[in-house]
Amino acid sequence: MSLKDLRQRSGLTQKEAANVFGLKYRTYQNYELGNTSPDMDTAAEFARYFKCTIGELFDLEEGDGEQIGGPDRELLNLFNSMNKDGQKALMATAKGLAETFPLEKESGMR
Repeated sequence: MSLKDLRQRSGLTQKEAANVFGLKYRTYQNYELGNTSPDMDTAAEFARYFKCTIGELFDLEEGDGEQIGGPDRELLNLFNSMNKDGQKALMATAKGLAETFPLEKESGMR
């Protein structure tokens, strides 16, 4: 189910949805059209409001395109299970770890 489907199911127009999330109408419209992608905080707000996972918002769980599995799926599920403060803490921790342990360009692993 896409962001557009979830919004329509909730009975909101694009303008109403933009207001709910504190976004400019054009910004929200571009998210629905797939022209731009929201940051993780905004995607998490969408998921909470529409009571779904981030994967469902972007049709990542339908089998069309790239599948998320293994550790990636586990991390996404953990992120989705947290409140906003927990999600911010996880993102800050992950960013710090990514800086400390960057992937090596040649082998793809450190």
